[in-house]
Amino acid sequence: MATYSEVKHGLDAVAGIISDQRAVMVKVKSNAALASAALAALPTDYADVVATINAYGTTNAAEATAKAELAKMVSEYQALKAVADQIAAANLG
Repeated sequence: MATYSEVKHGLDAVAGIISDQRAVMVKVKSNAALASAALAALPTDYADVVATINAYGTTNAAEATAKAELAKMVSEYQALKAVADQIAAANLG
């Protein structure tokens, strides 16, 4: 059985670890908010590129490739943006 001083030392160690990891999570949350903002800017920043690709047909190989790549990137973007938003909104209590 541990002595009170050993228990106190253990509790202090646990509190220190929790405090350190809370600081890590605060930084994670802040980084997620920055990522969300950067991702949110993409549709506006690249509106001309997206509009051009959306106007492409599928008979030209380069245009078809660009359309396919954009479709994949949109799916990846939406998933990443959703995760960034969830982390940024997390309550660290």
